[in-house]
Order: sequence, then C-alpha cells, then structure tokens
Amino acid sequence: MRDTFPCLQQAGTGLFKAKGSKFHGYAFPLPFHDEAAAERAVDEHLETVRKEHHAARHVCYAWQFGPDRFRAADDGEPGGSAGPPIHGVLRTHDLHWTLIAVVRYFGGVKLGVGGLIEAYREAGREAVADAGLSHNVLKLPMTFGYPPDLTRHVMQSIQQAGADIVAERYTDRCLLDIAVAAGDVDDLTRALLNIHGVDLVEPKTSNST
Repeated sequence: MRDTFPCLQQAGTGLFKAKGSKFHGYAFPLPFHDEAAAERAVDEHLETVRKEHHAARHVCYAWQFGPDRFRAADDGEPGGSAGPPIHGVLRTHDLHWTLIAVVRYFGGVKLGVGGLIEAYREAGREAVADAGLSHNVLKLPMTFGYPPDLTRHVMQSIQQAGADIVAERYTDRCLLDIAVAAGDVDDLTRALLNIHGVDLVEPKTSNST
C-alpha cells in the first residue's frame, strides 16, 4: 500500500507574462488524507484568490486529493487550455493534496490555445517552485496489548518500524496506541504478534439504530 505522497512545503506564488497578459499562479497545500477538509480548503483558497483579483475574468485551477480524485477547471477559457495544463503540473511532480490556481489578466493580444496552455502551465510551475516540495506519509492507527514484562521487546519492534507512539495506557496489561506508515502495517503486525503474549486490539465499533 502506498504511504508516501509528494506535497508542498508551504503556499507559493508565481507570475508568467505573455504579450501583455499576466498570469498569477497560486499553489496551496491541502489537509492531508482528509477529503472533507480538503474540499473546504479548496473553496476557501479559491474565494480568497477571487476576492484579491476581483477584476480578473478567469480563475482557473486544478486540485488532486489522492491518486484517483482530481478536478481541472477552465473557468471560461477555451476547453482544455487552462485546467488540464495546470493539472499537468500536479502530475509532473506527482503532487497530492494540492491546489493550484491561476488568475489571468488579458493584455489585449490573443494568445491562442497553444499560448494559453503554455501560460497556465508556466504560472503553475512558478507557484510550485516558490512553494517548495516535501512529502507526507500516510500513517494508520493501531493498538497492541501485552504484559508489562514484554515492554522492551515490543518497543524494539516499534522503533525498528519507525512507528510513532501516540499513547500508553496501563490496566492489568499495557495498551499501546501507535501510528505506523501504511506500507509497514503488515510487517510490524507480524513482528509483534510473533512475540508470545502480544495481541492486536481491534477498534471498538458502536451499532447505530
């Protein structure tokens, strides 16, 4: 399972000029692995850009949430001349949970579809370059239970997997909440369950009526 996704270090801006037209690029990191929060962030960022450039006729954009969910919007430009080239910047860098918006101010000379594609692409590239690249790691929550005398062995396996300790609870047994990279879940589970006395604690589910 894939667990590492390229992302932006921070928000970035860019500017591309062509025959008097100006293309202002904006790149925004979005909440990681949370589609509802990412959707809200997209709306908020686009609203902010539109308010800042209230005189502009076109605010074109593209976003990518995960490997399979994305959108590219031409916002009145000729079909395929704005949103897709902006989305192409996301795909070139394999960026996820990212929004790029580009605002166009017409300079009086038509650029043609080819010119628009280049301009929107370059403005997006400039914004991404300004933001800088990083990566997010998808980590999944897990809970293991074990007797106290196994703590050293459990901790060794946790450290080897690079998992994060979220919380420790003690009753008659130790309960350890961890966050582990999605790609390491199976290996860590096998390693811990091979220690006699360690159990995987399944999350409790509630029945709704």
